This record gives sequence, structure tokens and C-alpha cells, in this order.
Amino acid sequence: MTTSSKRRRSLLLPLACLLAIASWSLVQGDWLGTEPASAFEGVPVRRGDLLISESAHGNLEAKDSLRMVCELEGRASIIFLAEEGTIVQEGQLVCELDVSDLRDRRVTQEISVKNGEASFTKAREQYDIQEIQNTSDIAESKLALELAGMDLAKYTQPDGEWEHELAQAEEAIKLAEEELKQAEETLRWTTQLADKGFVQRTELERDELSLERARIKLEQSQREKRLKETFERPRRLAELNSDVATREREVLKTEKQARARLADYEAARDSAEFMLEREREKLAKYTDQIGKAKILAPGTGMLVYSRTRGSSWRGGGEVPEEGKDVYERQEIATIPRAGGMTAIASLHETKLENVRVGQSCSVTIDAIPGQVFVGEVAFLAAVADSGSWMSNPNQRLYKTEVTIEDGVPEMRPGMSCNIEVIIDQLSAVLYIPRQSAHLDGSETIAFVVTDGAVEQRVIGVGQDNSKWVEITSGLAEGELVTLSPPASWEPSATAPAPSTGPQGKGPPSRNSAQAPGSDSSRGPNKAGSRGPAGKQDGPRATTPAPSSTREASHGQGTSRSAPAGAKRSPGQALSKSRAE
Repeated sequence: MTTSSKRRRSLLLPLACLLAIASWSLVQGDWLGTEPASAFEGVPVRRGDLLISESAHGNLEAKDSLRMVCELEGRASIIFLAEEGTIVQEGQLVCELDVSDLRDRRVTQEISVKNGEASFTKAREQYDIQEIQNTSDIAESKLALELAGMDLAKYTQPDGEWEHELAQAEEAIKLAEEELKQAEETLRWTTQLADKGFVQRTELERDELSLERARIKLEQSQREKRLKETFERPRRLAELNSDVATREREVLKTEKQARARLADYEAARDSAEFMLEREREKLAKYTDQIGKAKILAPGTGMLVYSRTRGSSWRGGGEVPEEGKDVYERQEIATIPRAGGMTAIASLHETKLENVRVGQSCSVTIDAIPGQVFVGEVAFLAAVADSGSWMSNPNQRLYKTEVTIEDGVPEMRPGMSCNIEVIIDQLSAVLYIPRQSAHLDGSETIAFVVTDGAVEQRVIGVGQDNSKWVEITSGLAEGELVTLSPPASWEPSATAPAPSTGPQGKGPPSRNSAQAPGSDSSRGPNKAGSRGPAGKQDGPRATTPAPSSTREASHGQGTSRSAPAGAKRSPGQALSKSRAE
């Protein structure tokens, strides 16, 4: 066989396969838009008990556990983390954080502390020196004041300088008067003797000169006394009094200057002491933070990593790992203690109106298949989790805690679980699959199979769960309804706002958003889909939700959602859940 013939055979084989597939599709009618023979097969309307519940996905946590938290400020990287699930002993190293930057800061801070100690010592000694200097200055000024006072007293007191000077002046006058009298007497005798020729003329002239000298000396003594009394005494008193006043002011000035200088040195000393205390506190803080880098087990038990708050309806969150950053007060791991387990989940805001604290729950755990555990809603957050806002601004999730009443030893913290909150238990009611109820404008309809033909019928709906919806009117037990509308059906051109009137005027009710993973949570039916009806896993069809409903599920949910405890109409509930 030649190479060209082999090539032709390799091209003809795929072409033959494509022709065969096209022929089969034409026979089935898919490509030509014809209805398959089984298109009008449906599921029967059933009567029986219907459990109304809300579902959520979460994780297990221990009710009572020893927590290990990051106490470092800011954030730090994990450089060591003990393996999850290991049994740790009290005091054993569980986690170590990177504090190399803090160690560098501590070395720098130790230098700052040394400088601060030197500055404080210098400021303290300068303050002590100034105190001594102030004492000396004040003592010197007070001594000068005291001496000035003594000089004043010495001059003014009895037997003082003034009286001594006055007495001297008076004594000088008295001596001068006596000398004058003596000179006069001597001159008189000399004159008599001269007249008789007993003495020479020169002796007479000498005695006359002595008399004149004595008279002048008396006059001088008298003038000196008058000068002392008139001028010298007042002047001296003024000088002494001024000197005392000046010394008093000098004492006040010295004291004030001493206080001012001491205040400066005191402020410098206190500032240096304060700065030293700050530097020491920072050093102690760095030392303390470095000591907190090693997180030790507070007790003996199994180590379980903590998960960050979930940012999606699936719950859970990230677990710590070596190399990842953790933040201050972030919980890193726990050591569960005896006391049972709690299931933690995040409920979408559309589910809140039906969930209350104290409601019974059934909990299934992925790691323990085949067992259903009884629980109770123990806590429902009043505000949305901030983590959900950051990941999706249009999403609001609320933390919910469910206490598991009949836990088993096989339960471990962190295990995935599914929570079903029991809302109501309906007895002997009609119900159909949720896929069989469709929204057409403001009405809820179903397609009923009668004698091989499909009839569009308006129905009334009540409560519903993730799979089934209660029928209040429009259908009878045993009737067949399709899971999807016929391919030729088109919804109403306009979709007015969902009716809030009696049941039967709105689409099927859904008390809250669908639980993840349920049949109806995979999205609304798509008009025009092919596939056999009668199977709940088959293709679905629906009409576009009203604009107000679509807005409520795309960013307007917070402002349009009903408050807790408010009752929505069935049409509003289902349209909102389908839009989501």
C-alpha cells in the first residue's frame, strides 16, 4: 500500500464518523428543533410529609479549647509551625514567628538606652550643682544685707558712730574755747609785762598770734559740727538706708534667679529621665515581643490549626502555613478540650428570616459518612462578617454556631460538615420538584402532561426546601408535571414586580438562598434546553426574573432584603433565590 492511499484512508475515517453522528442527530430531531418523544414525560404530583429546612456548609470547632494567638504587633511571617494533628505537650514549641527585624531594633534601642542614661546622669548632676550654687548665692546676698543693716544700726543707734562724731565735734569746740581763753589770759599778762618793759615785743606778738590761732580753731570746730549735723548725717543715713534696700532687693533677685536656673536644670533632668524611661520601655517592649515570637502549647492535647473567617458561603477559610503572614491577635492554632463540638457556618442574608436561635438541626460530617447528628442553633450573628464584604461587596454572610448534642470521639476540629436547620414539618401536603415551578411574569406556572399534551397551568405555592415546593392550588395528586417547559414556550414579554397578594399569584416560594451543592443551587432552568423530561437532573428552563429581583441579587440585596422575622410572599422568595 502506497503512502498516498494510507493518507486517504486516514482522512475518510473521521469524515465517516461525523456523517454518522449528523445522521443520528437528524433522526432524533435535536438539530431541527423537534420535540423528542419523551419531552412530555413528567413526574407525578406527590402527597406526603415535607421537611422545610435551610442548608449550609461549615466546619467543626471545639466548644472549649486552648487558644494560641499571635501577640506580635503588626504582622509577622511563620518560620516554624508544628504539624496539625500531632499531640503536643504543655510548654512545647508550636509556632515560631520571624522577629529578625525586632532583634535589629532591639540592638539599636540598647544604644539609645545607654545614651539616655548618660544624658540623664549629666542632667541630674547639673541640677545638683545648681542647687549648691543657688545656696551659695543666696547666702552671700543675705550676708551682704545683714552687714548693711549692721552698718545702719552702728551709725544710728545710741553710742553709735553719729553720736561719737558729734561728741568729737563738741569736744573740739570745747578745747578750742579753753585754748582761746588761755590765749587771751596769756596775752593779757604779756601785754602788762610789755608795758612795764619786762618782755620783748616779739613775745607780745607771739602771744597775739596764739590768741588769733585759738579763735580760728574754735570757729573751725563750730563750722565742722554744723556741717556734720546739716549735711554729713543726712547723707550718711541715706547711703546706709539705700544700701540696706539694695541688699534686700539683691536677695530677692538672687532667690528668683536661683529658682529660674534650677527650674531649667530640673526640666532638663526630668526630660532626660522621661526620655530614658521611654527608651527603656521601648527596649522592654522589643524584648517582650521577641519573647512572644515562640508560641508554646498552653496544655497537652492535639494541635488543630485555626482557620480564618470564611469569605464565601462555603465557610472555612485559610489555615496558617510556614512562610505565610499572621496578624496581631490572629488565632493560629487551638488545643481542643473535653466538652463537645460546635459546627460553624456562614449563612447568606436571604436565609436569616427563617433561622432562629434554638432551632433544631441535623448535621452530617463528610469524614463520618452514614451518620446524622442532632444539633441546635446556639448563635446567630447580628451583623455580617466583614470578611465577606471584602471578598464580595454584594455578599453578606452571617456567622452561625450550631451545638452538636450527640458528638462522637471521631469528630475532629476542622472537619467539613453540612448543616440542615429544621424550619417546619409539613404533613400530607402536595409537592412537586422545584424545577417544575416556573416564573411567568407575576404568576407561578407548571406544565401538566395530559394525554400526551402539555398544558400550562397557574399554580399556588407555599413553602419549599432545596428540592421540593409545596402546592396549595392548581394541581392534584398524581398529575404529571414536566421538569422543564416545552422548547416552543416563551415567557411573557414583560415581567411585572412579583405579587405580594395571596398564594397562587406569585412564583414558588423559597424561604432562603439555596444550599451549596443542592439540586436547585446549580442555577435556574434555561429556556429552550433539550433533554428528556421526567428526570430531576435534567435540563431546566425559566423566565427572566423581574428587574427588581435581579437587582436584589446583584448588589442590592442589603437594602431590598426583608428584615429578620418579616414574611415574604412565595413569589418574592423564589425569584430572589433563583436570581442568586
